[in-house]
Amino acid sequence: MKNKCGYVAVIGRPNVGKSTLINRIVGEKVSIVTAKPQTTRHQIMAISTKDQGQILFIDTPGLHQGYKKALNKYMNKAAASAVLDVDLILFLVEALKWTKDDEQALKVLKYTQTPVVLVINKADLIKNKEKLLPFANDIFQKYEFAEIFYISASKGKGTKDLENKIYQLLPDSENFYEENQLTDKSTKYLISELIREQLMLRLHQELPYSLTVEVESYKDKGDIVHIHALIWVEREQQKNMLIGKGGDSLKSVGINARKEIQDLIGKKVHLKLWAKVKSAWADNNRLLQQLGYKDDF
Repeated sequence: MKNKCGYVAVIGRPNVGKSTLINRIVGEKVSIVTAKPQTTRHQIMAISTKDQGQILFIDTPGLHQGYKKALNKYMNKAAASAVLDVDLILFLVEALKWTKDDEQALKVLKYTQTPVVLVINKADLIKNKEKLLPFANDIFQKYEFAEIFYISASKGKGTKDLENKIYQLLPDSENFYEENQLTDKSTKYLISELIREQLMLRLHQELPYSLTVEVESYKDKGDIVHIHALIWVEREQQKNMLIGKGGDSLKSVGINARKEIQDLIGKKVHLKLWAKVKSAWADNNRLLQQLGYKDDF
């Protein structure tokens, strides 16, 4: 059996299950996942190595419209550029749900000749399965997809069949990365994302979208790793909300994030978090670059 290896872009609107699907196939948590839209902000490569070969997933921010900030423009650009120079594209939609953001995501496919597989997620939640076929037919009227799969990314239903089809469609090639490598991102990046995940899970309304995390220091002392991280918000009021009464909110985030980071690096962690204000960082291209939002795609 020939070895397969290639790049697979996963695109769709926010909160449709892209990161959940990739984590499911890779078998490890590479991209953070929350119930909030726009959790993923960067292009992330997740590497899945199996007996058949290697799938190099490009996880992307959800394509969305109606947001004017520089951060949102960066996220849309990161997602749209993912369809360039890949071997296969997975276009994710939610079963029986088609929105303006889905339409926005579909427009990106006009610029590619790459085969696209339509993946209908959360199909298990639809009791009347007969409704799925006309829904899929409507989408096929909009674009000529190579294949269609009905899955549940969160429960793993249908994902193995999808994975096998991906390998069939990838080119014959030797693996590009070592077998144990899971991503092209640095450990510091992954740590900052795990902290941001806990912030998004705990905080409500718009606050999670007004913050970002920067790992300022990472010192491995052998038996313990000391990590200092800054949480940047846009206003003093947001900082106070983030810290919480008596520091309870930030302390809770730190405890939960430390557990996730220890699982990631396999060592004890001493984590210190600080909240600081950097006015309007999400709408300032220079500040975005300083905080790691760089057009390296």
